[in-house]
Amino acid sequence: MYYKKYIVAALKSLIEFDIELIKNQPKEECINHRFAQHLEEILREKGLLTELKMNVDVEYDKYKEDEKKSPDGKNIRPDIIAHKRRSGDENNLIVIEAKKKYIDKKDKRKIIDLVNNKKFKYSLGAGVAYLPDRNYMKIKFLLSNNTWETYQLNKDDFSIKKTKR
Repeated sequence: MYYKKYIVAALKSLIEFDIELIKNQPKEECINHRFAQHLEEILREKGLLTELKMNVDVEYDKYKEDEKKSPDGKNIRPDIIAHKRRSGDENNLIVIEAKKKYIDKKDKRKIIDLVNNKKFKYSLGAGVAYLPDRNYMKIKFLLSNNTWETYQLNKDDFSIKKTKR
């Protein structure tokens, strides 16, 4: 899915222009905000936001007038989403959980719930670990069989390689 390359491009922009946020380790919401802005810029350049009247939002937790809920009834507040607000299961492009450290089982479950839930049907789910103490970030993409494809994005030279975990 070509949305993967937009996420990677946004992370490269985040590294290029905002690496001090990752290194200085402010609250993850601060880093996520800048990541979302870079993603929004890329999606706008590709015409996806304008054509479909979509938005990139941080910590967006609504579905119409109700809070987003997992199949077991728990509230869901994804870190970053690209979607058309109040559209239900239409035009939900990307859901991302992004953390300073590693993506855990709870984060993965949230992504799986939003991609597979008939109410939302996000086209792509991803998990991002900024890893301030490493020279790379980890990116996990949810595949259609609910398994994960993992990559390392090098913060120094922007190279990306597929990894086992």
